[in-house]
Amino acid sequence: MKNWAFKKFDGRVPRGDTKIGINKSGLIRLSSGFCDLTGITKYKYCVLYYDSTHNAIALKFTNTREDGVSAVTPDLKAATLSAKSFFHANKLDLAVISGRYDPQKANILSIGEVFIIELSTNGAIT
Repeated sequence: MKNWAFKKFDGRVPRGDTKIGINKSGLIRLSSGFCDLTGITKYKYCVLYYDSTHNAIALKFTNTREDGVSAVTPDLKAATLSAKSFFHANKLDLAVISGRYDPQKANILSIGEVFIIELSTNGAIT
């Protein structure tokens, strides 16, 4: 007799992309694929950095609470960061930059390991 290995369908379709989204209300959405690949949900906080020269945001995940951190709020399979004050402080127009971005992992000497998203002034990559 065969040893069947059936898995029950729970009604959710897993998303395989690894994008980081910015919505018009100032939330940064970490896709389920990104969270699965990086293990980000094990962190409590995220420190956000902005490079105005390259119009890019760096996200550094940490379990240490410090000034300016955003809480990582996990949900079923993904997570969000509330960053409205970050966007406001850096004069970033959410109507222009909202959308989904492909992150790049980098190690910045003065910061450490981060995920960088380069913001588009023509609207984000979908």
